[in-house]
Amino acid sequence: MLNRLPWLLVLFRLASGPAMIVLAFAGQGAACAVLLSLGVLSDIFDGIIARRLGVATPALRTWDSRADVAFWLSAVIAVAGLRPELIPDLWPAAAIIAALEIGNHAFSFAKFRREASPHHYLSKAFGLGLWLLFALAFATGGPGVVLWCVLALGVASELEAFAITLRLKAWRCDVPSVITLR
Repeated sequence: MLNRLPWLLVLFRLASGPAMIVLAFAGQGAACAVLLSLGVLSDIFDGIIARRLGVATPALRTWDSRADVAFWLSAVIAVAGLRPELIPDLWPAAAIIAALEIGNHAFSFAKFRREASPHHYLSKAFGLGLWLLFALAFATGGPGVVLWCVLALGVASELEAFAITLRLKAWRCDVPSVITLR
């Protein structure tokens, strides 16, 4: 049963996204922030636990990446539902990151016939930045300068993911950094 815990954490994150949307449209910003935090914690610990238990398979890592995308898209929808006044501020940054993410996956699929799933350090830092950004949006209604810092981190993360895919000879997941590639 313990070996299934990483998968359960991924499934929890997949379920958290739609729940966050429902809570947002019900006006429950604090509950959204709590669910967001639990989802981020599930993202942090699914990989750690999987590696410790020796069950970190490429399938798990790919589904982890898919859950991340679904979770953060849900967070965008939830913020838009709860704080529609933020849409003019958030949509350009969200569009840039989404375009880069789609481009990375398309490039990886064209090169390897598989989705990108590097799980590099900058992507983890970007996830923590998103956590702060969305928690602020849910709780205070204004992300302020944090938005532009997170956007810069997101662009850097996406560029590194592209560089990783460019340098890989064969598909791999869990590549810590483009610098560590040989």
